[in-house]
Amino acid sequence: MGFIVLQRGGDLHIIPESAFPQEWTEEKLHGVLEREPRFIAVEQEGEPRPTVVVASKLRLPSGDEADLLLLDSEGMFTLCELKRGDITRKTVGQILDYAAQLAEMPVEELWESIEQARQRLQEQIQSSDEEWDEESLADEALSANLQRPRLVLVGWRIEDDALRIARWLQRHGVRMDCYAFSYFRYQDLEVFMPRNLMPVEAGEGETGPQGVQPGADHRRIRFWADMLQRLGDRIPHRRNPTTQGDFDFNTGIRGLQVSWRIGRSRLRVVLIVSKEEHGGRAGKLQEFVRDIEQETGEPWELRETPKRFYIEAVRDTGGSAWEAPEEVRNWAVETLVRLYEMATRRFREWMAAEE
Repeated sequence: MGFIVLQRGGDLHIIPESAFPQEWTEEKLHGVLEREPRFIAVEQEGEPRPTVVVASKLRLPSGDEADLLLLDSEGMFTLCELKRGDITRKTVGQILDYAAQLAEMPVEELWESIEQARQRLQEQIQSSDEEWDEESLADEALSANLQRPRLVLVGWRIEDDALRIARWLQRHGVRMDCYAFSYFRYQDLEVFMPRNLMPVEAGEGETGPQGVQPGADHRRIRFWADMLQRLGDRIPHRRNPTTQGDFDFNTGIRGLQVSWRIGRSRLRVVLIVSKEEHGGRAGKLQEFVRDIEQETGEPWELRETPKRFYIEAVRDTGGSAWEAPEEVRNWAVETLVRLYEMATRRFREWMAAEE
């Protein structure tokens, strides 16, 4: 049992973890997650991805009901099963059965709900600093993703047997997370603290290149390992990839990164510029786009969100981006290096001139 510390005015209150109150039913937990699906959303750069509810208490072909079906900004569906008590090995079997039934459902039965969810998601993204990934949220991509959703179990305790099975599934390519909630109460204040007990800790299963968690799709592990081998040490400021389709590199300049971004059948090389640090350089960025187009001989696009500028070049991979052909992989490596070298040189020149 843990505790949290609450400060009110000049007073500190130590609040121990409490047993979940009897009046809190599974329905009430369901309502919390339906209102705030970000509690169990995939995290990206430390923040939950924009996520919306597609269906609540989804009727399956067997007559069973899946608690929640969610959709996020990367086009990933999440199938969620909630329990007022413990998550057991039986619960793991239950959600696998639900996923199999979902895959057998005609997509037309869900399409109206998916369309509505996609519209709400687009509105949510437009009001934030997230990117709208048109390719990942296209009809074809969503139809395919519905066949292989991320699976999430939520309860107040996860039994060891259930966690062992879930981790084995994760190591073998099933996208799965298990959340246990801690509960704290102080006077009229209630605090819910979700803890994701996945992924597998390092050493428990297979590992991939820097930061690719066990359980990530094996194609992704192979792809990133190959790309890093091709890149070598030509960019020193490496960050870790996400379990999805981003691999960012620091540049040694605050608010400036270069990145590989993976879509369904596209590979992008991107310069990411923070407006907080470089917002006054919008005009110079337009000049930079013209210069890098001359340098590389291909078109680059400058896009703007409330917090960032993005400058990017794109190549079609002719199929799954994780199986990109040799020439596209080589293009991505060489273009990233040229972008890194040109951007760091140009930004240092600008900053030196402004001193």
